[in-house]
Amino acid sequence: MDVASDRVNPIQASKLRFVKDMRERSALRLLSNMEAKRQIAVESVERASKNLASAEKRRASLEAELYLELASSDTMCVTELDRRCHLVIGRLTAEIALARQALEQAHIAQEHAQAAVVEMRAVWAKRSAASQKWQQIESDVQRRTNARAEFAAEIETDDEVLLRYKSGLRSQAAGDSIHGDSIPGDSI
Repeated sequence: MDVASDRVNPIQASKLRFVKDMRERSALRLLSNMEAKRQIAVESVERASKNLASAEKRRASLEAELYLELASSDTMCVTELDRRCHLVIGRLTAEIALARQALEQAHIAQEHAQAAVVEMRAVWAKRSAASQKWQQIESDVQRRTNARAEFAAEIETDDEVLLRYKSGLRSQAAGDSIHGDSIPGDSI
């Protein structure tokens, strides 16, 4: 909104600046909240990534352990070990799939949080600029009001001096006529 400072009185300018300041503070609070949510999302991605790495490490370790056990056992237990191996590895594979899904969801949440931060930062920047503009308008209005008041005071002072001067001339003229002083060019 483009407003000329000469069309706004000081009270209006002050109120509008106050509103703009409130909106800027509100946007800054929201930006801070969004930044906190983004940080939580970043930490969530880190946690999900660590969980996935841990699950993959457990699976690799258990696979190696089961295959060593399978290789060292006799043929009667091989089928049982193989079945057990498939069950354990299947469970760990499902755990890894869940960890990957959690990591993917954490990445998506982080992207959304980052986009929200960028958007809110733009809103805050606009509101901050508006607040600064209204501070300038309020300052201009105050300067203009002060200049007008100073000018009015000067005029009033000049009027008082002029009034005293005129009344001084009148009283002098009245005093001259009472004392019978002749006015030059008046000869009878």
